[in-house]
Amino acid sequence: MAREGEFHRLGSTDADCSGLLAYADSLKYLHHAFANPQITCLITTAELAGLVPDRMGLMVAVNPRDTFYAIHLRFIHELRYVLPFEPGIGNGCRIHPSAQIADGCRIEDNVTIGEQVIVRSPVWIGSNVSIEPGVKLGMEGILYCRTDAGPRLVPHGGYVRIHDNAMLMTNAVVVRSVHDTDVTEVGDSALIGLASIVGHEAKIGTRSVVSNQCVVARKSVIGTDVFLGTQCMIKENVRVGDGARVMAGSVVIGDVAAGATVSGNFATEHRPRMFAFMRSHRQSLANE
Repeated sequence: MAREGEFHRLGSTDADCSGLLAYADSLKYLHHAFANPQITCLITTAELAGLVPDRMGLMVAVNPRDTFYAIHLRFIHELRYVLPFEPGIGNGCRIHPSAQIADGCRIEDNVTIGEQVIVRSPVWIGSNVSIEPGVKLGMEGILYCRTDAGPRLVPHGGYVRIHDNAMLMTNAVVVRSVHDTDVTEVGDSALIGLASIVGHEAKIGTRSVVSNQCVVARKSVIGTDVFLGTQCMIKENVRVGDGARVMAGSVVIGDVAAGATVSGNFATEHRPRMFAFMRSHRQSLANE
């Protein structure tokens, strides 16, 4: 401990909750932390420690990430993560007998839950939500620390929020967030297609459609009224703007502007790509 400070929540350098402890193991994340007034304490390396302002409590570590997640494990074991809801099941719900609903979940009114659904604690499901057979909510995602014995998964301490009128189709998976300061969300009236995966801290906007077998990686933000075609892959930390369309099979590794249409691997603006394809195809036919 290089400088005392006070915190009561854990989160990433861009989390929006007061009294945060975060870690920064590079200049990039150090600058993110400086820009976030909610961070009161920081874990970083000896090389970067001299840049941390006096207003922040400071811990110096050889591996800030590992030290941060050691504290995260204590939060889990000591039940320090905060949930903004009380468990319970509302009125008018239809839950198949084969569904597994963990204690600690909240289900609002008129929710339909099909066969073999698994809802792990903690998950908060809004009203009039439809959950088809085989859906899995609140699962652990791929977050790990490397050890001499190999990779070891880091347990998650956050939750999943499914908003009113959302629809989750057969075998969709929604991963629990790592901390309570940045939740995984499926927005009001959003549709998650067959066997699609929503990663931890990802956010699916209102009325957006995630088609079948898509992957929306961690901390991605999908805006309002977005369409993701079948088997799209959205890289972590990517933002897809309101009203954008991502065509089938696309691999998106950078932000997509509101209203844009992109396609391909890696995804770029759809119209020029299609014109180039059509010119190439016509040339091929002419040469036959």
